[in-house]
Amino acid sequence: MGRKSQINFLQTIFPPFTNRNVELLVSKANEHIAQHLRQSKFYMIAARAQASFVNHRVDLKRATIYLEIQVGTEVVDAGVVHLAKCKELPDNCTVKVTDEAVLLGGTKKGTHVKVWLTPDSVYWQIARGSPYLEGFTRHDLVCNYDLLYVGIAKQQDSYQRLIKDPHHGRLKVLSEERSRKPGAHPSDETILFLFDIEPFMIQTITAEDDDHEFFQGAMPAKVVADAEKAFVSLLDPHYNVTKFQNYPKGKDGLYGEGLNNYGYVLNENFRFKTATELFKGFWSEAGFDNRQDSIFVEGDQVELHYGDATEEPPIPGVKCTNSDLT
Repeated sequence: MGRKSQINFLQTIFPPFTNRNVELLVSKANEHIAQHLRQSKFYMIAARAQASFVNHRVDLKRATIYLEIQVGTEVVDAGVVHLAKCKELPDNCTVKVTDEAVLLGGTKKGTHVKVWLTPDSVYWQIARGSPYLEGFTRHDLVCNYDLLYVGIAKQQDSYQRLIKDPHHGRLKVLSEERSRKPGAHPSDETILFLFDIEPFMIQTITAEDDDHEFFQGAMPAKVVADAEKAFVSLLDPHYNVTKFQNYPKGKDGLYGEGLNNYGYVLNENFRFKTATELFKGFWSEAGFDNRQDSIFVEGDQVELHYGDATEEPPIPGVKCTNSDLT
């Protein structure tokens, strides 16, 4: 008999951002970003010691910005922004560098920027082959998060449910989480992730099959509902009250949809930790990579498969030091 399988790749539609940045994303000046974020139906809330740009140095003659990234109290990485290689920027653009962000091409007050970089977004951009970023090789140290909550937006979208409206999980995290860096505020250490889920279908047909129609994949709403249950039941984020202990069984997921097997892969250079598990993703333009952990379901059996931890991730660019700009 033929078989039907579906692998679902999770990718963020926007770089991870701190809760402190939510105010910017709901402003009228950024309505175009809000419209983009409305494409998401699946989201996560995580935390990590506050990350900052430190020891930054702007060299306008060379059109470069040297940055070091500090997580908590430790400097863990460094890199360079090459302004001349950024096509979005006009000549002689404004440059504003703070501990929280690099703002390029905006007004002197830092509004209406063309390029907005944070300690989290540089790794998101590097993974996607950004031509104007060099260095920033240690995503394993920076994009390393404590997973606190996994949620979906059934009737709304992730932007409306998580950002625009007061979200119970986000508010609970902000009120109960202790700071991970001395003197930091939970709003600077709480990170939000808005995902899209891209399905990949595999179908085999044999001569014994009565139905030879091409498999179109499961309904997106069922994939989203099932993904929430899969990650919550296996990773057990602290702030998810409902644990879905009967997963994969359920009425609104993929159980009973005619799939022989299905699963989930995190196609991002993120690591999510809980009290019981560490789930590692890796970015691959093709989607598949043997370093990615995955959740795999067949029948009533659910397993967490670990990627090849012995193989180090490829290093994009080169390691930069302050002497590169002297």
